[in-house]
Amino acid sequence: MNSLLRLFFSICLLSISFSVSAATVAIQNFAFTPAVITVNLGDSVTWINKDAAPHSTTQTDNLWSNDLTPGQSISREFTTAGTFTYHCRFHPSMTGTIKVRNADQSRINIGQSMIAAAPKALPIKLNLAGKVASDVYMGSYIVNAQAGCANCHSCPTYAAGHNPYNGEAKQFNAASYLAGGVQIEGLVSPNLTPDANGKPAGLTRAEFKDLLRSGHDPDVPGRTLQVMPWPIFGQMSDNDLNAIYAYLTSIPKAVTPTTACTIGQ
Repeated sequence: MNSLLRLFFSICLLSISFSVSAATVAIQNFAFTPAVITVNLGDSVTWINKDAAPHSTTQTDNLWSNDLTPGQSISREFTTAGTFTYHCRFHPSMTGTIKVRNADQSRINIGQSMIAAAPKALPIKLNLAGKVASDVYMGSYIVNAQAGCANCHSCPTYAAGHNPYNGEAKQFNAASYLAGGVQIEGLVSPNLTPDANGKPAGLTRAEFKDLLRSGHDPDVPGRTLQVMPWPIFGQMSDNDLNAIYAYLTSIPKAVTPTTACTIGQ
């Protein structure tokens, strides 16, 4: 499979989101534990009845009601943002609350969790000085969970022993994260990390956005960038591109490896 086709499949796979069971609520000792949980939009919550008595999860506004016999479990996916209170219809004093983040809050949370939550998918330290943290974390989500930038700009993409394609726990290569050095169709990807002035790839925000919108090579006037999927990424909103730029200004400076990688390494 040639590198462009592999890149296409990588981007497509990274753009798919999956519903996961983000939290488990134990029904035990006639209580919901934890009583209050916060999840991302699209996540599922699982309740497990560990008592010897039957219980239910009955939403206050009758949006749902499920009875659980002892030992039984049930999961519910939350596709609407908001706060949902519920109780046990057999034992009304038992109450619980599910808080569901909206779409942007969910993306920001995921972008932050990839770096801050254990196990860390990306063990780097961000420089948030003078920046809006939510913008940076939104950029992290777009760069790491949607655009797949590390596939073409990190050599290698994953840390040793952490390549998910080999069945290993995923962890991005922090040492040369987004430092370029990946060979694609005879070209080598550039270093996207901040320069001495804090500008990613040496670009101002205006230059960065123009590059993504038009494909104009900032280093060679009149030349259009090849291989890089700027016709696709350039359709992002200004808000998204600004978030990506904020994130790239926050990541650690890294040196481009002297030996080039190829897609998939």
